[in-house]
Amino acid sequence: MFRAELQERIQLMEPELVKVSDQSLHLTEKGEGEADLEIQLVNKCILIQKLENSKPEYFLNKKCADYVLFENTDTSWKAHIFEMKKTISTNKWETEIKKQFHGAIQNILALSGILGIEITDIILHTVYRNDKINDMANLAKKHFCLHCKNENRSNYNTEKSDWNDVEISLKFLDRKKFKHNKIKLDLETGTGKYNLQN
Repeated sequence: MFRAELQERIQLMEPELVKVSDQSLHLTEKGEGEADLEIQLVNKCILIQKLENSKPEYFLNKKCADYVLFENTDTSWKAHIFEMKKTISTNKWETEIKKQFHGAIQNILALSGILGIEITDIILHTVYRNDKINDMANLAKKHFCLHCKNENRSNYNTEKSDWNDVEISLKFLDRKKFKHNKIKLDLETGTGKYNLQN
């Protein structure tokens, strides 16, 4: 599937942590936030899973997203980061998920070095069932900003719009914005499908 040198480098990794495909891959979570996302591929990809349990310890940021997918297009390599959460809240988005993305980007630098590939773009994906940021069924949340001081109101709106934007603010070295995709799973079953396109 890949050139011989890259195949040899892939074999340096734990086999249960790496999957290679050009058709489809499954991202799964067990336990309370049980989930299964089937990703339909158009290019050859390398999936590194269970990153939160097998990341290098020398980084200051110990948090890490769940999955990294390296996509080989005709001319370049893209890295996709997937974080799976049952519920998204403003607090979880700002204090947890963004730090997990940041940690995964660190790991992309390390992994791309081991694989001998040059990453031209990094795209972030949040996979979830419940969106509490946009959930206006909660009347307290609906009226929250009416009782905020001006500076708090603008902070709340910034956080909310960041989640809803196609690019999010995430400072990493010389880059400040990253493309972000929201992938909503079925609320009851926690399953979904996603087409990975150029």
